[in-house]
Amino acid sequence: MGESTFTLWCADAGLISNGSKIDKTGWDFFVEFPFNSELERNPIELHKAAFECKVQVKATDKQERKLPIKLSNLRRLITAQMPAFFVFIEFDGADSAKRAFIVHVDNELISKVLRNLHKIEQSDVENNFNKRTMTIHYGKEHEMSVLNGSCLKGILNNYIGTNLSKYVSNKMTHLKSTGFEDGFAQIHFTVEGEDNLKQLIDVSLGIENDVGLSTFKGTHTRFGIVSKKPFIANTGGRLEMPNLEPNGEVLVSFKESKLSPGVSFKSKYFSSPFNILVPDELKKIRIEGDFFDLALNPYTGSANYSFSLGEGVRLEVKKFRDALKLLNLLNSSGKNIFAELVFEGGGSIEFKVGCTDARFDFSKELKTIECAVKLLSDFEVSEVVDISFSEIYQYEKEICQMASLINASPNLFRVEFNVDGEGFDPNKNVANIFLMTTPIGSHTFGLIIVLTGTVKVLDNERYELLTNNASIEKRLISRRDNSIKNEDLLSEIEIVEERYDADYSVVTMFDKKC
Repeated sequence: MGESTFTLWCADAGLISNGSKIDKTGWDFFVEFPFNSELERNPIELHKAAFECKVQVKATDKQERKLPIKLSNLRRLITAQMPAFFVFIEFDGADSAKRAFIVHVDNELISKVLRNLHKIEQSDVENNFNKRTMTIHYGKEHEMSVLNGSCLKGILNNYIGTNLSKYVSNKMTHLKSTGFEDGFAQIHFTVEGEDNLKQLIDVSLGIENDVGLSTFKGTHTRFGIVSKKPFIANTGGRLEMPNLEPNGEVLVSFKESKLSPGVSFKSKYFSSPFNILVPDELKKIRIEGDFFDLALNPYTGSANYSFSLGEGVRLEVKKFRDALKLLNLLNSSGKNIFAELVFEGGGSIEFKVGCTDARFDFSKELKTIECAVKLLSDFEVSEVVDISFSEIYQYEKEICQMASLINASPNLFRVEFNVDGEGFDPNKNVANIFLMTTPIGSHTFGLIIVLTGTVKVLDNERYELLTNNASIEKRLISRRDNSIKNEDLLSEIEIVEERYDADYSVVTMFDKKC
C-alpha cells in the first residue's frame, strides 16, 4: 500500500519511479525528474542533468513517529552519490494514506549513521550491519501539507536545490570529512630518560628540531573513536614538529624594578602540549619576539633568553629604540631585572631575567635611534618606517645631524660661500637655500632649509653669512626603493626660491643638476 501510494504520487507529478528490492539495495525507488523546460531554453544551462534521487518508503498503521532501519540499508542510502530520502506513510488501519512525512538524508543524519557504523566496527561484539538497526525519527516538521504528487515534488526540489551537481559535490565532501573535525589519527610514542623528555618539550616549542623515540604507534580515529588496528607501529625513530603555530599573543615587559618604567613588546607565546604530563620543574613555555627568544618555567622562574639585532632583523623605528633600551639594560646592570608576561584574554606571569656585566655598550646606537624617532615625530610620519642595526650604524652622523637642525638657533649656523655668475647683490639681505637628506631605514628624509641674514665680504670674493634666521621651508619623505625624481625636487626648490626672490639675493647651495 505504501509503495503503491508513492508510485501514484510520482505519476501525478510527472516523476518516474523505478522500483527495487529493499533487501539488496537499501532503497525502494530510484526517482527520475523531467528536465526543466525553462533550462532547456537557456544555452548556458543546457548541459545540466535532470534531478534524480533514491527513496525508501515505510508504511505503518502506528503514530509513533519513529522506525528502526537496518544499518546496512542506511549505509547504502547515505553513501549514494545522489540525494536520498525516507518517505513515512501512516494509514491508521485504513485503505488510504492519512499522513505522510519526508525525511531528507542530510549532513546531520549522514554523520549519525557513519558514527554508529564506525563505533560498531571498532567494538568487540558482532558487527553484522544486517542485524543492527538505527531508529529514524520524524515529526511535524517533516509532514506533507497535501497528500499528492505536487507537494511531494515540491518538497524534494526544495531539499535538492537548483543544482544537482553542486548538491552531490557537497554531499561527497561531507561524507569524506565528517568525523575528522578533531583530527584523523592518534599518535602514541615513548621517550626514555629525563634528557629526552626535556628535548621532547623543546621540540614541541620549536626550540629543538627533533628528538629520539623508543616506540611509535599511529591509529586512525573518527568521531573520537580509535581504530583497533594501528596503521603504523615502529620501534625507535625520531619525532619532528615543524610549522608550529603559537598559542596566542602576549605582552612582555622588562623593567629595572617592579615599579620603574620599562619597555614592552607584543610577542607570540608557545605552550608545550606535554606540560600537563610532566612534573612542574620540567614545564616550559616559549616567548618569541621580533628580536628575542625567551624560554621559561612558570613554576620555578628559571629562564633562558637570546637576542639578535643582526643581519636580516628589521624593526619599526620606535620598536628598535625599545629593543636597544632593553639590550642596554641587560648589558649594564649586572643584576636581575623584572619581567612580566600579560596574556591576551587575561592572566600574567612575573619572573626575573639575569643580566650580564657590561660587555656591550649600545649608547651610541641608542642616541642615533632617538634622533630618528625625533625626526619621525617632527615629520608627522604615519606610515611604517623600519630600520636595521647596520643602517643605524652606517648613517649615525647624518641622522643625528638632521635631528639637531630641528628648532636649532640661527647662531649655530656658520656659512661661507662664493657665487658663480652674475646677479648677486651682496648689499641686499641674502637667503641661502640648503637641501639636506638622510636615510632612515626604509625611507629617505629631506629638509629644505633657508638661512637669511647679511653677508660679510672675505678674501677672493668669498662671503660669510651673518645668520639672523633659520627656517625649515619643506620636509620631504620618500621610500628608499622609490627614488625622488629630479624634476619633482627642482619644483619644490623653485617654489622656495620664488618665495624669497623679491626681498633677498637668493643663493642655492647645491648643484641642481645632481
